[in-house]
Amino acid sequence: MVTREELFRETEEKIEGTTEVLRSFFHDLGEAVYKDQSVLPVQMGVSLLEVVKKAENDMNTAFSSREDDKAFSVEFDETKNRKTWVDDEMEKLREEEKDIRLCIGALIYEQCSLGLLDRDRFSSVYADSDEEKKLSEKAEAKSLFSRLSSRSALSRMKRSDNSRYLDYSSLIDNEENAVSLSGGNAETLVKKLEAVKEKRALLFQEKEEKDIYLSQNIARRKALEKGGLESDDERVEDSLSAYNEALINYGNYLYDRGGSWIGETTPPEILDILQKIIEIQNEYRELNERKSRLQKEAKADDYKALIEEEKEKIKILLGEREKIDMQIEDIEKEISRLEGLVEKLVK
Repeated sequence: MVTREELFRETEEKIEGTTEVLRSFFHDLGEAVYKDQSVLPVQMGVSLLEVVKKAENDMNTAFSSREDDKAFSVEFDETKNRKTWVDDEMEKLREEEKDIRLCIGALIYEQCSLGLLDRDRFSSVYADSDEEKKLSEKAEAKSLFSRLSSRSALSRMKRSDNSRYLDYSSLIDNEENAVSLSGGNAETLVKKLEAVKEKRALLFQEKEEKDIYLSQNIARRKALEKGGLESDDERVEDSLSAYNEALINYGNYLYDRGGSWIGETTPPEILDILQKIIEIQNEYRELNERKSRLQKEAKADDYKALIEEEKEKIKILLGEREKIDMQIEDIEKEISRLEGLVEKLVK
């Protein structure tokens, strides 16, 4: 069996739920009329309308700001990731260019050692080639000192092959020098080098653009990381709440003054909202009446309980009074006895 306390709690919960439903219908009424003022014979609730318009503008601004910040964050992070990728690709291309240049440098040295290239254009390479030939010849000389020093010099030249080949390869940065190389392999290497340089140039341009963008926007991104996006969410939530509350107040105002604007031309959808409000208000009133009745019944029970407590106190006091009366009677008897003794003594 449901107790009065349980029924009271259930009634309060229903009242809360009904209140929210009623507010939602006031919101729907306010929103419907706000978006179509033609349903009113004259403009009503001008000050409330201004509050709704301001709340709507604030809400749209908050939403727009949040979307801008989100879009910016995505763009910034994508740009940062792209820049990292560009850096990695440029490093790979640097290594690839180095390998190609080493091959070209070795090829130039080989062709110079065979006398295939123009001596004036590749004079530095011919100088090293001639030097290596001299050292090789001296390395076979009879003199021990000459052999040792020549072999040591040759060893040093071999150890510097990579750096020398890279230096040689820079000679074909001159297009005329590049054309003078002979052999299909040379042509392939030069084309590969040009392709790699072109890729690197494009990536370098992109890297500079990304660096400029990131440096210009890093402060904004850090601010958003430190709570800017959360602040955006809070502003959106607050502005949305203010907008909805403004519509509820406007809808409540329109309902209270329904007699001045509801008529035959009122759209059916608005009439439906009004009918629902009436039904919910009736339910709300019945629930509050039930709550009031339960409160009165509970109060009456409290008073009844107090009455019973007071009656118990009376019973206790009556019991104590009976004892006191008996004690008084005994004392009176003792007084009478003593008075009799006194009378006997004075006769």
